[in-house]
Amino acid sequence: MSITGLFQAGVAGLQRQLNAFDTAASKVLASSTAPSTPDRVSVSGTAREAAAAGTSGAAGIEGALVDLRVSKYLAVANMKVVQTGEDMTKELTELVK
Repeated sequence: MSITGLFQAGVAGLQRQLNAFDTAASKVLASSTAPSTPDRVSVSGTAREAAAAGTSGAAGIEGALVDLRVSKYLAVANMKVVQTGEDMTKELTELVK
């Protein structure tokens, strides 16, 4: 993979996760402000399994919170890809000098 491809993959992945983060945050907000939402939230076994698998598959606030957390970590991983590409570019520039 070229360095340009590395940057493109990192930025595209970051954009996907920011969109997923926004969607999950909207679901959390909608679920947490619904009149029928109780004050207390318990995490179900389904949500725990989804967190381990990396996808929620569950509706409601539990699924949205899992999606929010997963999107956060995937966005951080994509930022690391971009950072690695930047580091590689710097090293290649030094080698050419």
